[in-house]
Amino acid sequence: MHKVMWQSKPRVGRGDTVLVVTAHPDDEVYAHGVAIAAFSECGARVVLRIASGGEAAEPGSGSMSTEEARRRRAPRLAASCATLGADSWDWIDEGRWIDTGSRRTRGSLTSANPGDLADAIASHIRDVRPDIVLTVASNGLTGHPDHILIHHAVVSAARACHSPVFASYLLPDDIALGHVLLAGVLPGVTVGSGRMTGLTPVKRALFEAPPRAGAIRRAALDHYTPGLGTLPLGELVATHPGRGDGLLLRAVYDAVGWHVERYTAVT
Repeated sequence: MHKVMWQSKPRVGRGDTVLVVTAHPDDEVYAHGVAIAAFSECGARVVLRIASGGEAAEPGSGSMSTEEARRRRAPRLAASCATLGADSWDWIDEGRWIDTGSRRTRGSLTSANPGDLADAIASHIRDVRPDIVLTVASNGLTGHPDHILIHHAVVSAARACHSPVFASYLLPDDIALGHVLLAGVLPGVTVGSGRMTGLTPVKRALFEAPPRAGAIRRAALDHYTPGLGTLPLGELVATHPGRGDGLLLRAVYDAVGWHVERYTAVT
């Protein structure tokens, strides 16, 4: 099996280990789906660690306990990981931090102590012993406060463990292209939280995989919401009730290509 190499990035191939750290289930698809699929196919071991159960994103979560929402969300995450080819996944500390949709409430990931989160992540880094760590960039890819917190906690933990970190980001032009596509199928409708504005880091590299990786990424996203990855955008907006950042990301990847991701070296 060949090794995957990014410009200015280490080789990753058979026998290497990649640790992906995210805030919520589905972030692994949006931020790292291409890398996970490509690295797994090259024979690398890809391990995921997730800070919260994505409880707020689970349909009907308002009428169930956080434990039940997390229990229902977990099979979607497991199916996504299986489709992407990841070796395994686990919570950073199950139930300790809850996805509350950015609301600062007791126990929410949004209000987590950054040092506590970094310490917990460092424990996983020491256990997994990865060759590289993947997370989102300093703006959290989408501007979501949980994502931004994860970025800083991962960088702090990885620095303490001397592990290289590469962060996923989107350019402002990428997001503008997504808005253009959405305007064609949802004229006059605002899509997205307004927090997703893009980033232009100094160290930039485009990771482009074969188109098959893009198809895998689309299929993995469907485990969370049927059709979100694979339905034509015009059909999707007619049935998908959401008008948030998930739909905007879908349009962005339609525009820039599902088989590409942008990364910047952080440490």
